[in-house]
Amino acid sequence: MAVLAVALAAEQPSPQGLRRLEHEYSLAAELDPAWAARPLALTRHEGRTILVLKDPGGEPLDQILERHGAQPLDLTRSLRIAIGLAAALGQVHRRGLIHKDIKPANVLFDDAGNVWLTGFGIASKLPHECQSPAPPEIIAGTLAYMAPEQTGRMNRSIDTRSDLYSSGVTLYRMLTGALPFSAADPLEWIHCHIARQPAPPGDRAAVPGPLSAIVMKLLAKNAEERYQTAPGLEADLRRCLAEWQSHGRIDPFPLGAHDASDRLLIPEKLYGREREVDAMLGAFDRVLAQGTPELVLVSGYSGVGKSSVVNELHKALVPSRGLFASGKFDQHKREIPYATLAQAFQTLVRQILVKSEAEVGHWRHALQEALGPNNQIIVNLIPEVEFLIGKQPPVAELPPRDARNRFQLVFRRFLGAFAKPEHPLALFLDDLQWLDPATLELLERLMTDRDVRYLMLVGAYRDNEVSSSHALTQTRDAIRKAGARMQEIVLAPLRVDDVGLLVADALHSEQDVSQPLAQLVHEKTAGNPFFAIQFLTALAEEGCSGATRTRQPGSGTWLGFARTVTPTTSWISWSRS
Repeated sequence: MAVLAVALAAEQPSPQGLRRLEHEYSLAAELDPAWAARPLALTRHEGRTILVLKDPGGEPLDQILERHGAQPLDLTRSLRIAIGLAAALGQVHRRGLIHKDIKPANVLFDDAGNVWLTGFGIASKLPHECQSPAPPEIIAGTLAYMAPEQTGRMNRSIDTRSDLYSSGVTLYRMLTGALPFSAADPLEWIHCHIARQPAPPGDRAAVPGPLSAIVMKLLAKNAEERYQTAPGLEADLRRCLAEWQSHGRIDPFPLGAHDASDRLLIPEKLYGREREVDAMLGAFDRVLAQGTPELVLVSGYSGVGKSSVVNELHKALVPSRGLFASGKFDQHKREIPYATLAQAFQTLVRQILVKSEAEVGHWRHALQEALGPNNQIIVNLIPEVEFLIGKQPPVAELPPRDARNRFQLVFRRFLGAFAKPEHPLALFLDDLQWLDPATLELLERLMTDRDVRYLMLVGAYRDNEVSSSHALTQTRDAIRKAGARMQEIVLAPLRVDDVGLLVADALHSEQDVSQPLAQLVHEKTAGNPFFAIQFLTALAEEGCSGATRTRQPGSGTWLGFARTVTPTTSWISWSRS
């Protein structure tokens, strides 16, 4: 039996690399030899860990592309590979897996048109997976082929449609001989995927218009605008191949006619928050352009979407190479001063520690220069800093008030090492209603200190838990009187029209068709986005076993919503009965 042996290239492989081999081996029972190179054994040979796979045959697609250099593949061959890839992806997704690393090196193709997938080392069994905005150096996957949401900068979760984006990049390369983007470093790759529009394949090579449109649909930044399923993609590709082989052209046709999802996919874009997001991004633009720090306070009830609005900042930080640190106050830890600030900067320091030695050295020098002889004060707060700057001598004991003043001065200098013109800092502190007095005093000092620059401080709190006598209210007023830049963003419940858009997009229907359901969802959840999504999901789950019925408030009648799925479309219609 022919086998493939997969080993890590490094002589001393990282624990992360070894875990990927182990993870791929653990998926053996999920992978069918009909569409995947199935793991057979995980073994050691001459001191190296080796994953042994059953060789299904075929040649790696990256080797096929290398032979062609910058020239596109034959159109018929490209379509056959793309159809096989879509079919294999459909099987992966039916098994409840997200591959997360679709690229030519992980695609095997033979002359009979068969395609097998490899490289399941980072595959996920979760229907949705959230990617935090980690440094590009440690994001799992291949940056050139990575879906925007996999970068952690899109405020969206990863799902099966992320694989479809990566397959679009792969198809683009086959059809044009080049990638849709080129970049000089990891952050530029991320910026390309989340913000830049590629030239259509038809503009770069002799690609028929409908096929070029298919690729561009796959490369949509938002998952809702892509193909929703691999079978839907496969159906359109088969039509292209049939037309090309029968009469040497591909006539225009409506894309996605057979793109029917078997589950409800709630859109993750924000509804009814355009003005608030624009205000947030405008504040960051001012900090970036002028260097003057700004405080943005975001308030609203729990579930209204405060964190979602703030997380839209991630996209704006990429072009400026800005830094993002976040912490969340805990009502049970209010007696621990500065605990949330420590949490926020622990994450930031850990991200620095995984960078190259040259970059770590740069940060070591910057922190040592900023802190001087007071390094140990910051090490006491954030122990990870010691891995950057080494062991530090103890600092002199001072009376409590003097010690507090010294700490505030040292922390301001520490923060200043991160908040620079070349990398401004956005610091997000959630649940301010539970912040401790020491942190509150420090934040006031930071926002009124003229030496603080290139800092955007964002705080979120539940306004129903912050009264006029709350310390946060008094500090807010003091910051405003001191002349510091500050703005408040109050998130109200969604309007019924906003809920209507959410429901219509989730069901792929016209708004007038889904309006009765939207009205029900709005009434039951009072326009709270979190609860609206939960209620809509529950309705869909219950609807699988029959009609969902609920009493209309203020009347003796019942509203029934029957679930029907049209086989040739991807929308669910709800009719009133």
